[in-house]
Amino acid sequence: MSNLSREEITKEIADLKEEHAALDARVEGFNAQVWMSPEEQIELKECKKLKLKAKERMAHLQAELDALD
Repeated sequence: MSNLSREEITKEIADLKEEHAALDARVEGFNAQVWMSPEEQIELKECKKLKLKAKERMAHLQAELDALD
């Protein structure tokens, strides 16, 4: 468990949701392309990794928030 307050956890979750949504939009943009350059393919993979990392962090923070109840 971290030393974050309920407000800090809630704020971080909100920030992560925004980041996740932005990454999701970027991934969808790549997926809409008919063809991707090798650089774009690498960027797509990185976006997917970052999305997963944000999702896992949100789940962890939500568990912390639930534990505070």
